[in-house]
Amino acid sequence: MSVARYLREVGQGYQIKGVTDYQRVRELARINGDLGRLGGLLKLWLTDDVRTAAFGPETIHRLLARIEATQDQMTLVMRTIVRPQADQ
Repeated sequence: MSVARYLREVGQGYQIKGVTDYQRVRELARINGDLGRLGGLLKLWLTDDVRTAAFGPETIHRLLARIEATQDQMTLVMRTIVRPQADQ
């Protein structure tokens, strides 16, 4: 939309709609926090921390699968954050 058209429509009372879905942004922040916590667990294991001494290969494989699933979830949410142009 050109600046002239934007100013004309705003001057005529057109309601400007935001293109960001803030509920999805909050969801993305939550997922990002989950991903950070999972990454922290993996980092503890990689540094041979005493707290992760009981982690076996099965646990690590589940952790890696959970990280991958969380990344996939994040990708799905990111695709919906900005509304398509047709919704405006």
